[in-house]
Amino acid sequence: MNRNTIAVIVVPLVVVAGVVLVIVADRGSNLPQVHAAESALGTVGLVNVVGVATPAPGAFSRRLDIPASLEPWETADLYAKVSGYVSEVKVDIGSVVSAGDQLIEIAVPEMAEALNMAQAMVMAREARIDAFKAESVAARLRLDSARAQLTRARAEAELHRITFRRSQELFDAQAIPEQALDEARSREAIAAASVLIGEADVAVAEGEIAEAAANVRVAEAEAAVARAKVAELRTLMEYATITAPFDGVISERFVDPGAFVRSAAEGTTTPLLCIVSTGRLRLTIDIPETSVSVIGVGTDVEVVIPAVGGPLLEASISRTAYALDPATRTMRVEVDMDDQGGLLHPGMYAKVAVLIDATQGVLTVPSAAIRVRGDDTYVLVVADDVAVEAPVTIGYDDGLRAEIVEGLRGDEQVIVTATSAVAPGVRVEPVPVNRSTDDAQG
Repeated sequence: MNRNTIAVIVVPLVVVAGVVLVIVADRGSNLPQVHAAESALGTVGLVNVVGVATPAPGAFSRRLDIPASLEPWETADLYAKVSGYVSEVKVDIGSVVSAGDQLIEIAVPEMAEALNMAQAMVMAREARIDAFKAESVAARLRLDSARAQLTRARAEAELHRITFRRSQELFDAQAIPEQALDEARSREAIAAASVLIGEADVAVAEGEIAEAAANVRVAEAEAAVARAKVAELRTLMEYATITAPFDGVISERFVDPGAFVRSAAEGTTTPLLCIVSTGRLRLTIDIPETSVSVIGVGTDVEVVIPAVGGPLLEASISRTAYALDPATRTMRVEVDMDDQGGLLHPGMYAKVAVLIDATQGVLTVPSAAIRVRGDDTYVLVVADDVAVEAPVTIGYDDGLRAEIVEGLRGDEQVIVTATSAVAPGVRVEPVPVNRSTDDAQG
């Protein structure tokens, strides 16, 4: 190596060494600037390859993933209404029944005897009614007779009154003796008395009719009470047969033949059977308080039943409880579902995605493009092959896509991935990424 070549090598090394000495000497007084300078030196002449994506307009919705439970459309615990011994149990767990089918028979012999006595009492009361009605008829006949006798007595009294008056005139004219006048006077008095007797007989007969009518009413009331007792006992006897209130399946059985059961009206709390309906189910979901305001009847849901591994089921909320449970701060909502031909059963666990806040035509970017510094949110976009910071306001971020509310027009190249750390001002080489790859990375 000649002297000229050595001089060419030594001179640049001296210059570089001088720069390094100046930087080292200034570290103590301005360390942050040193780091910035070192960063700049590290990127001089370098170009970062970055994956970019254009903000995509489209539909965007928020999902609320929440557990749920399948419950029967109808369920009933069947209790005894009368006390007695179970004589027959006609069903067992899993028995399919129709509304009205007999399920359990309870023996109540004492009640059967009471029913017989009540029926006999009804017959006795009805016989009394007939007797009093007969008395009423007889009293009316007596009244008719008394009225006829009274009419005759009044006629005779009027005749004897006229005869006495004429006899008085004849006696005054000395045409008849005094004895004839006395006889006429006596006959008139007797006729007047007969009228009074007839009036009394009419009054007595009318009283008998009123009494008979009252007796009939009392007997009819007593008969009505007896019939009501019979109806009550017959109803209780019907309760001795437990029947299915609706079509369904027996899900639980708690008694066997020979067991003594007590009426639920006496305070017992143990049911005899439990029946659940088939065909339709209720999917019950407890919505947290924070989402109640955006959920209502008609809100779409997606349902997955892990136990059956079946397809995704789509439905909508059928009804809401309106009020929240103070203990859990959740609101119960229900979704009507069918049992998929017997594939789904009450009590199954379900995973539900409630679809809320659906919007159309919003700009979205992959969630990986969102950067946060303190209270500021921004993305990096490519402008003239340089990374540029673009402040944005985001809406909902589901972990794959983020909704851009403000900050982007829609034609920017947003940096999604990079081969190394990228900061604003760094030269970059953009490479478009397709949507499926972008979503997968997000």
